[in-house]
This record gives sequence, C-alpha cells and structure tokens, in this order.
Amino acid sequence: MIDVTCSTIANKHVDRVFNFDKDFGPKAQQRSIYDQVISPIVNEVLDGFNCTVFAYGQTGSGKTYTMEGGMRNKSGDLTAEAGVIPRAVRQIFDILEAQNANYSMKVTFLELYNEEITDLLSPEDNSTRPIEEKIKKPVALMEDGKGRVVVRGLEEESVYSVNEIYTLLERGASKRRTSETLLNKRSR
Repeated sequence: MIDVTCSTIANKHVDRVFNFDKDFGPKAQQRSIYDQVISPIVNEVLDGFNCTVFAYGQTGSGKTYTMEGGMRNKSGDLTAEAGVIPRAVRQIFDILEAQNANYSMKVTFLELYNEEITDLLSPEDNSTRPIEEKIKKPVALMEDGKGRVVVRGLEEESVYSVNEIYTLLERGASKRRTSETLLNKRSR
C-alpha cells in the first residue's frame, strides 16, 4: 500500500510518499494482526536477532490496546482481545518448551512519558505523599561504549512461566501514567 501526503512547506507544494507493508482497518482482529505482522518477528528473536515492535501514534489511537489488549481471563488463557505482548510471551514460551530448550529469562518494563523514563517494576513507594512527590528510582539512558544503548538502573525480574510475566505486566501497567487530552477526554 502506498500513501501520498500532500502538504505545503514554506509556500511550496510537497508530496511525500510512504510505503506500508500492511494495512489494517478498524475491524481487524488482534489475532490477525499478530499472525501477519508480529509472529514472524518473534521467530526472528528466537533465531537470535534483536527485534523491536514500537507503537507510535496520536493519543487515543489504540496503541495500548494493540500492544496489551485484554491480557488474560481468570483461567489464565489469552482472550480474543489479547494484544501483541501477551501473544508474543505465549509464543516464546510455547516454542521454547516444545524444543525442550534450556533457557533463562528476565523481564524489564519501562515507560517513556514526556521524555522521562520510569521503571514500572521498581518497588512501590507506599508513602502517603502525592504521586508527584513520591521518590522515583533513577534510571539513565546511556551508551555502553560498544555503540549499544542501555537503560541503567532498571529492575530485572527473573521469570519462569507465562503467568509470571503476565503478573509483572499487569503490575507495571497499573503504574503507567496517562493524561487526558481533548482527543481522549471522552474515550474509553
């Protein structure tokens, strides 16, 4: 699919062309999006490649729903609304267990909000202070000297099952910050 955007920059007409690999309409199902786009990327991760799935978009456009969706139901099974993250976690564990692989896994969970990095797995500050005054564990975005970018100071949790990861994701998601804007004021 090709999208042509016309705009005027400095009183000059400019056409910009963007190529898309996939296009999903508003009735697209989470499973279909995952199978067509994300599942091949997860297979590349398991083949040893570094991969990233990055959700970017306007407030209220559905990034959280696409990435998280409905995590799981009471029995621990994925719901039809499960997003990219819970489906990827399930796929990774299913493949590793089917291969009888020997592995260890650690989870980190961070939020980038208004150019500030927050560790969503850091221990709770249970004080009665307002949220703005609660002590945050400092984390820093740095280069490691080998050209790789790392986030220093993130909590790492060792995990051994899908449900442990889902529990960490739910704990971290509860700490995420959201702001009301004119775009999402009435959404939900």
